[in-house]
Amino acid sequence: QMSELYGVSVDFLLGLPESRYHRADMLQPIPPEALPAFHDTPIFSSRYGWAMVNAIEGELLFASGLRLSLADAADVYVLPPAFATPGAAVSMPLRRDELTGYDCVWVEPISMDAALRDELRGWYHIKRRFVENEVGQRFYFDFYGAKWLAFANGPGNI
Repeated sequence: QMSELYGVSVDFLLGLPESRYHRADMLQPIPPEALPAFHDTPIFSSRYGWAMVNAIEGELLFASGLRLSLADAADVYVLPPAFATPGAAVSMPLRRDELTGYDCVWVEPISMDAALRDELRGWYHIKRRFVENEVGQRFYFDFYGAKWLAFANGPGNI
């Protein structure tokens, strides 16, 4: 019943590995009443890009500083719909505690500026407190989930 109420799979509610999630379910819009179940989780807004769900305050938090009430959220997804962000990764973002398990990750900046996102997205090497690309651009772990997200696979990969 909770699965139907929140529009997610039972596997998701049980916290089972993402490989068991059904990709088709994750590409459906999240009903606004189900958003509190995604507290502290990145979601994708068709209009504003990546955001974090803050169920305590009842809002979505965007890197731009925009705050949007959960009740006003429309067209938000666990994964971006196809072609919503050209070249964007389409797998689930890594959790912050998973970052150090990789040598290299695909980074998606959280920004309303499409040109900036295109310039900064790409493969980054994991360092002690930050990720860095080949030309020295860095994203610090302290801002993970607010200014950037990391993915194990690159664009177009599941």
